[in-house]
Amino acid sequence: MISIPFRIIFTQVNDSLRTGTELPLPRPRGRPRSFDPDEALKAAGERFRTQGFAATSLDDLVEATGLARPSLYAAFGDKRALYLAALARLTDRVERAFAGLGALGLPLQPMVERMLVGAIEGYLSGEKGPAGCLLVGTATSEAATDPQVRAALVRFLDMEDRSIEALLVGAGSTNPAACARIVASVLHSLSVRARAGESRDSMEQLARDCAAMVV
Repeated sequence: MISIPFRIIFTQVNDSLRTGTELPLPRPRGRPRSFDPDEALKAAGERFRTQGFAATSLDDLVEATGLARPSLYAAFGDKRALYLAALARLTDRVERAFAGLGALGLPLQPMVERMLVGAIEGYLSGEKGPAGCLLVGTATSEAATDPQVRAALVRFLDMEDRSIEALLVGAGSTNPAACARIVASVLHSLSVRARAGESRDSMEQLARDCAAMVV
């Protein structure tokens, strides 16, 4: 709540009554009118993806989102709450991407290859170069000591396994549960390889090998 000295309020009220004009409301502080929570989460997630949770400061998040500290706190809470929100956002977006892939009705091998190559495209992007996956690259280290991050990681992995298995069932796989875990493992490996600087050609060859193997 913005505090305004009583003397100023009293003077403004008297002026308003005398002139018949409306009393001006105090100008609110905080986030700009164009504030978009999803865009702010996306920007924060990119910074966390590049630097990890521990190495990302509030100043980094202010720079990334373009929001002042009071706005970040008002919208998301502290740094940890913002990180958890970014993880949840990514989980939901990946789940929708899996659903979109399923809607294409592709045969098994092309579907798996498209999934993996599409992931590579995202893994090779980043603020400062290839950054892999936010969850695989950063949440795995935080999960060891933070129960909420661990729960977020578990939710992501469960969603990933279920979604990939459903895709494989829809494409006619004869062993969808086991193959889904293999595909998920390759997705995680590709994230690590991207962050390590492995070439796109090498990663795409791994994607094709995996797609051929699970048929």
